[in-house]
Amino acid sequence: MKQRALTIEAMVLIGYLSAFWLMPVVNYNGQTSSQSKYLIGTTDWGPHIPGWHGPDPETHNQALFVSWFALAEVMLWVLPTIWILRVAVRRWPYLSGPRLVLVALAASMVAEVVLEPVMVFLGGYIYVSAVPWLTLFAGHWYQIPLYAMIIAAIVYGFIPGLMCHYHQHHPHDAPILRGIQALPPVTRPWVATLSVVGMAQVSFLGLAISYAAISELAGVPATDLPPHLQ
Repeated sequence: MKQRALTIEAMVLIGYLSAFWLMPVVNYNGQTSSQSKYLIGTTDWGPHIPGWHGPDPETHNQALFVSWFALAEVMLWVLPTIWILRVAVRRWPYLSGPRLVLVALAASMVAEVVLEPVMVFLGGYIYVSAVPWLTLFAGHWYQIPLYAMIIAAIVYGFIPGLMCHYHQHHPHDAPILRGIQALPPVTRPWVATLSVVGMAQVSFLGLAISYAAISELAGVPATDLPPHLQ
C-alpha cells in the first residue's frame, strides 16, 4: 500500500506559514516596518523577546493577514518560480548547475518585482526605515528598499522554488531530504515535513535579521507616514 505523504509544495506552505512568530524580529532594534492599524490584528508580541528595543506593542499592530497568515503568500513567489524552471528545463533539457540556479533567481526576482510594489502600495505593510541610496521612492511611506526585494526574492522564491523543483526531479536525492530513505517508512513523512519546516524557519529568520540589521546600519525613517501606518 502506498504511504500517504504531503507534497513538497504543501510542506513549504506549512513551513512558511508557521514562521509567523518570527515577524517581530524585523523590528527588534527599532521600527523597520509597520502595518495598518485598521486591519484586524493583535498587539505586537516582540517585547517578549529578550533585549527588545522595538516600538510600543500597544500602538504597533500585528495584522491577522499581514503577520499571522501572511507567509502563506510565499506560494505567490514559489509557484511562478517552479513553473518557469519547468518551462526552462523542457526547453533546454540539459540545463543544470549554475545555469539552473540563475534561472531560479531570475524567476523569483520577476515575481518579487511584480508582487512587492502591489503589497506596499495597498498599504498593508510599509518599510518605515530604509537605506536611502538603496531604496526606490526613498523618504516616502511607499518606499521600497532594493536590498529588501533581493532578500525577499531569495527567501520567498529562489530557495523554496529551487528546492521544490529539485525534489520533483530527484525525490530521493534532494539535499534537504537526503538520507530519508534510510528511516522507517512510517517516520519518513514526518521527518520530511519537519526538515522543510526547519528550512523555512531558518530562511525567514535570516530575512528578518537582514532587514533589521541593514536598516540599523544606515536606515532613515520615512517622513510622510499616514496616521494608520505610524
